[in-house]
Amino acid sequence: MEKIAIIGLSCLFPDANNPEEFWQNLTAEKDSTSSISVADLGIDPAIFYDPNKGKPEKFYFQRGGFIRDFKFDANEYNLPAAFIESLDNTFKWSLYAAKQAIIQSGYWENQTALAKCGVILGTLGLPTKASNSLFAPIYQQNIQPAIGELLQEKHFHLGGLSTSTKVSPYNAMVSGLPAAIVSKAFSLSATNFCIDAACSSSFYAIKLASHYLQSGKADLMLAGAISCSDPLFIRMLFSGIQGYPDNGISRPLDKSSRGLITSEGIGMVMLKRYSDAVRDGDKILATICGNGLSNDGKGKHLLSPNPQGQTLAYQRAYSEAKLNPQTIDYLECHATGTPLGDTTECNSIEEFFSPYKAASLVGSTKTNVGHLLVAAGMVGITKTILSMSHGAIPPTINVTQPIGSENNVISPKNIVRTPTKWPSQGTKRVALSAFGFGGTNSHIILEQGK
Repeated sequence: MEKIAIIGLSCLFPDANNPEEFWQNLTAEKDSTSSISVADLGIDPAIFYDPNKGKPEKFYFQRGGFIRDFKFDANEYNLPAAFIESLDNTFKWSLYAAKQAIIQSGYWENQTALAKCGVILGTLGLPTKASNSLFAPIYQQNIQPAIGELLQEKHFHLGGLSTSTKVSPYNAMVSGLPAAIVSKAFSLSATNFCIDAACSSSFYAIKLASHYLQSGKADLMLAGAISCSDPLFIRMLFSGIQGYPDNGISRPLDKSSRGLITSEGIGMVMLKRYSDAVRDGDKILATICGNGLSNDGKGKHLLSPNPQGQTLAYQRAYSEAKLNPQTIDYLECHATGTPLGDTTECNSIEEFFSPYKAASLVGSTKTNVGHLLVAAGMVGITKTILSMSHGAIPPTINVTQPIGSENNVISPKNIVRTPTKWPSQGTKRVALSAFGFGGTNSHIILEQGK
């Protein structure tokens, strides 16, 4: 099976509007998470915050990774500006990231090539700020009379909800329409759709996009994922399943960590068949050697991963790549910061990699930006491509009590906690994992572009 070349890369992450800014933040060992604000939430967080875990209709953790002060010009796209402005940030961020990836690929004004370019994006099928505004009048219309009847208040009125503001109906389709909007704005092919494979969505999207290229159904493919759900909904959801740290500490790969930090953002790559990229003289940022997927189905809990499913994803990735895991220089772990999740991943890595005597360096950039959920894999891909390019691995910050054992693959000595030069002189190779709710597992192998 032919390798796939990554020839374009873009991102919009907390504190970073592009890969260059993201790299600066990584090398500066910057923590880009912060407490949620009124502007982020759309309402005073104090109304819903309660530090005690388990309170209904409350969230107990305020920290997150947010896109702030982002400037978007709707006039830059081949769609009516008023239409674009009426859309949720899910669409705007998608247009922004797609344009940057196309520009970096070198195909910005090559309409002949773009007409054969498809789009596959990972998205969350959850409410957004705009979709909430769209449906709020419906909620009010149905709930208000019922509450008034219960309270025996004939003139009861729910405050805080407006039925006069018109919101574009397209905002009801945030889980499926972004790819189509990107395709329309840049006159791409009819191959465009969105998927939700939970936190593995980025690598699932890349796997599907690779299939379109390898089967000859497309010559270029944009692939990536976006996390732009309503922050109040996300905060309530993860408080309800107790995914946030009850001790306030989220430090992936650290023994003191008790949960994750949810974040928002988007990342995309432009993909092309490797032989075509070489033929056309494209700048190859990295090459995809293998991409293993698996689904282990129902587990004990939504946040309880299955090590067998993770191991199967590893097996499939290295089988496809025809590589020995020993050749991997650096492993970007999924490592969300939940005790069970990190421990399970540590064990599955040990089970699979140790027989090969693999001694990869390991780390997780979720310590810098939090967990971007469906877009988490794009953070790792951006980090590792830049790391290979610069010949250096930024540290996994805030790790003071590293997990793992001395003789294991994940061990205190293998977790990158200080700026580190690339460990090998030959072909640079990295591997990345992304594991999602419901047992959607993925493991992707990249090597430096040639």
